[in-house]
Amino acid sequence: MISKIRSYLLETEFSMHCYEEQIDIVNYSQISRISDTEIVILNKQKKIVIVGKNLTITRLLEDEVLIKGKFEKIEFR
Repeated sequence: MISKIRSYLLETEFSMHCYEEQIDIVNYSQISRISDTEIVILNKQKKIVIVGKNLTITRLLEDEVLIKGKFEKIEFR
């Protein structure tokens, strides 16, 4: 039981959860570009390009970012 809690709390794998008007990204490496129409997030293996309107970062932690707005396209490069 303790190992499951520990692995949840110390999660190191990249994850991205998409909702209607927000995206939650955990364990990213860097935010490369920010504008109200495009946000580029880097992790160890990929570049994630989020395109939309009125994009804003509403939560910014060391390993997590929450983006809100009207999303038009998400690309994994």
